[in-house]
Amino acid sequence: MNVRFALALTVLLAAGGSAAYADPTPAPSPAPAAPMGLPANLPIPASVLNNPIVQSVLQSVTGSATRELGLDPNWSQGRVTFFKRFEMQIETAPNKYREVHLHQGTVINPRGTTIVTGMYVRASGAHQQDGSLDASDITVVRSN
Repeated sequence: MNVRFALALTVLLAAGGSAAYADPTPAPSPAPAAPMGLPANLPIPASVLNNPIVQSVLQSVTGSATRELGLDPNWSQGRVTFFKRFEMQIETAPNKYREVHLHQGTVINPRGTTIVTGMYVRASGAHQQDGSLDASDITVVRSN
């Protein structure tokens, strides 16, 4: 048995094995690197936000995005699917329609244009509770 123990110890030491002990004082981990760029809590001065030019740019950008996404209830555009005297229906998206009511003072641009089915129009006016639009002006975007 002594021979086996000596042989096992010799093989272990020859293979480079040694007893492993825990380091009583581990090295501290490195601090995380700070991200590059602007600080997350960068305040914008009120004098900049209240500037009339900045306000008009913001309103222009957000207003355009709101209209183009179809989120403005007082504005619609699409293809005319029905038109008769003071009633019009436009297809604003595939299988999505909106009724548009015209009146004696509705302006149609270009002036003198007769609206026909298939034209692409842009209508603005007053949103009604039933989802329709009382048009104050209609602009022909493209006629087919």
